[in-house]
Amino acid sequence: MNKLQLLLTAAGLLGCTFLSAQTINYDSLELYIEQLISDFEVPGLSVGIIQNGETRFLKGYGVREIGTSSSVDEHTLFGIGSISKSFTALTVALLVSEGKVDWDDRVRDYLPYFELYEPYVTENFTIRDLLTHRSGLKSVSGGSLWYHSDLDRTEIIKRLKHLKPETPFRYKPAYQNVMFVVAGEIVAAVSGMSWDAFLKTRILVPLKMTNTTSISEMREASVNLAQPHVRNEAGQKEAVQQERGDNLAAGGFIYASAKEMLTYMQLLLNDGMHGTDTLLPADVLEELFTPQIIFPLSGPLHNEFTSYGFGWWLTPRNGHKIIEHSGGIDGMAANLVMVEDLDFGLIILSNTEKEPATSMLTYKILSELLNEPAIVIDYEDIKMRRSNYLQQLQGMQERFEQFRIKDTQPSVALASYAGTYTDEMYGEVSIQVRNEQELELSFSHSPIFSARLIHWNYDTFRVDWDDIRVPNGFLTFNFDVRQRVTGFKLGQGNLLDVDFSELDFKKLK
Repeated sequence: MNKLQLLLTAAGLLGCTFLSAQTINYDSLELYIEQLISDFEVPGLSVGIIQNGETRFLKGYGVREIGTSSSVDEHTLFGIGSISKSFTALTVALLVSEGKVDWDDRVRDYLPYFELYEPYVTENFTIRDLLTHRSGLKSVSGGSLWYHSDLDRTEIIKRLKHLKPETPFRYKPAYQNVMFVVAGEIVAAVSGMSWDAFLKTRILVPLKMTNTTSISEMREASVNLAQPHVRNEAGQKEAVQQERGDNLAAGGFIYASAKEMLTYMQLLLNDGMHGTDTLLPADVLEELFTPQIIFPLSGPLHNEFTSYGFGWWLTPRNGHKIIEHSGGIDGMAANLVMVEDLDFGLIILSNTEKEPATSMLTYKILSELLNEPAIVIDYEDIKMRRSNYLQQLQGMQERFEQFRIKDTQPSVALASYAGTYTDEMYGEVSIQVRNEQELELSFSHSPIFSARLIHWNYDTFRVDWDDIRVPNGFLTFNFDVRQRVTGFKLGQGNLLDVDFSELDFKKLK
């Protein structure tokens, strides 16, 4: 092919790209956002769009906390959840660019106390493995170690050796949080400062992201902080106090505003340059956006070629490269999407969880940008599904009652269930007699896991957790041949990233 043919071909491809994209209608977008907030009871929302180096849309909606007049604006801090992982990957990339680490360096060379269940995996686990969800563990494994717990980052890492793998090492992806904690501690070990200090010094300060923080004390000191909202037992949304989250900061607890996230996206879309300063060489930055493992997701935006890079999901779609990540912590949800060839970035932050509003808004905007109506989710269908889901939640207790075997008694006196139990990974929990008719459960490292145990049938008790964030479940005691209590298992739905099935508590003698 000669040069003229190459130029004509390139021009044709560019023409196709421009024809496949269209302008976002920002007037109708405002109306859509307001309708979403009303229909899906979103307390507060902050949205920012940047394209070709310019801010195209930046606005806050609603309130920071239900029942107050504290308005959300573009400076309001929200939890960005797992979008924090991209910052952690960026901190590692800075060290890679300086020749201080390599993506394929062994984790044990930097953290000798790092140990997993299988010795071979321990010895061969690399930084690349940490950032690409290919450990072989179950999805979000080890969540009970960090969720509302007093365990620090080092102690969390030391306890990973008790997690049994679900698949062979590097065989298939399974989403993780704790491995990003490990990556953050490697940054700390190499740099000689905490991961939080490195993040601030090398990324946040140069970008003038003065309000963005990974430290709970700094977050809580903000006068413009959105409060998380969850549903209470009556089905009403209620503001709750966010957990500290410092132990999982590198995996999910950065707080930022929509305005400052636009600055972050601009750095990434501008080949690692901020103004005239190069924060990260373009070739190293591009490694972050290079597929490392095929990781398909459900949803209208993704396909069978969706993969994971270093802290990013990557999807080729009709000639475009979609770079994105979502985030969710207690009472918070966030979406970040960049379309590389269109120099486009979108951030959506909200202070409510388990609502489709952030995803629906994301798809609405991208459908216009990419001129793909198929990306849009049917609004009325989602409203109906949500309504049905909420009704089902209200009737959950009645449905459980259908399976209850009534008029049964516990096998032993309540005092025989009382005592100290331990799980080899988590540690100790306590069960005590309460009011001579009930039992009381409390986890040693996680104050949020305290509950009343109310007899259900035989040796199963209903777990009535004190905190509204924790859905009620069941606890069943185990016995030996002498009818002595030996331990218990929790029959409990997953909570955020806590997989209760990983816990197997044995009674201490």
